Amino acid sequence: MGHLISIASGKGGTGKTTTTANLSVALGGMGYKVLAIDADLTMANLSLVMGIDDAETTIHDVLAGEADIKDAIYSTSYENVDLVPAAVDWEHVLKADPRRLPSTIKPLKSEYDFVLIDCPAGLQMDAMNAMMSGEEVILVTNPEISCITDTMKVSIVLRKAGLAVLGFVLNRYGRSENDIPPDAAEEVMEVPLLVVIPEDPKVREATLEGVPVVEYAPDSEGARAFMKLAEEVSRIAGFKARVMG
Repeated sequence: MGHLISIASGKGGTGKTTTTANLSVALGGMGYKVLAIDADLTMANLSLVMGIDDAETTIHDVLAGEADIKDAIYSTSYENVDLVPAAVDWEHVLKADPRRLPSTIKPLKSEYDFVLIDCPAGLQMDAMNAMMSGEEVILVTNPEISCITDTMKVSIVLRKAGLAVLGFVLNRYGRSENDIPPDAAEEVMEVPLLVVIPEDPKVREATLEGVPVVEYAPDSEGARAFMKLAEEVSRIAGFKARVMG
């Protein structure tokens, strides 16, 4: 049985999509069968980072009751990695019912080692339905106090809802001299720090090229940090859920 992991945050723009894409490709490179799902129904970006921008059937069609989830799964150019893309036009957004996300995603657990769900930021209905489609959560935050406190609130809500929070990613560290240090961030978050992703121009370059940095510049600091995250996730995924169960 695979692991259903929601990638979540309290604020937009923290790097959830970049984390989902790179973690997917890194886990795929380790031999795991991975499915990445773009569940951010209004700000769909995952397919652009994963190099698929012409999908005929998307998660929106499935949530509108017009397609089966199997028809929205696409092979990517990355080893062992499939993708469920989202549509980018407002017409699709209006007809998709986010309440159908958990019942649509959960059955895919039996088909993959890891199902990674790129969720909207915050605690609105579409974000909650996306996050509750997982059984475990990885939180992504930047080293700013407002971002960390907002993500901590999401963590509290999800833990109360019964999800196992694996920990958090401190992304884009080193961008400012006012950055909250990793140990202080961990103290505020009250969940384990999984990895610090440094501010690395190669990550932005890779995103602009539509290629995850672990593939684009595998020796860069950013890529090495995402590989470390993949190793950590492969080690701990499922453990907390078993303990909580």
